[in-house]
Amino acid sequence: MRTVPRASYDDSPPELIALGAALRELRKSKGLKQIEVATNAGVTESQISDIERGKNNPGWLLLVQITVDGLGATVSDLAVTYERATAA
Repeated sequence: MRTVPRASYDDSPPELIALGAALRELRKSKGLKQIEVATNAGVTESQISDIERGKNNPGWLLLVQITVDGLGATVSDLAVTYERATAA
């Protein structure tokens, strides 16, 4: 498994919280567990958990990798879900 450097936050910016919520919503809509997404994307389960909780700011490539490989979704799916999360 590949380790990717992470930017961590104690007080997460609202955008990261919304991104995490969007990824969680996509994951749940596909009936996947965090470990399944992590395995599919080639990252650790703790990375997925931290991102979903807004505690980790993934880079663009990692975000695409998690979305496409991990979730089997498109970046467009993520954008739509993110928009819903920020509107809530």
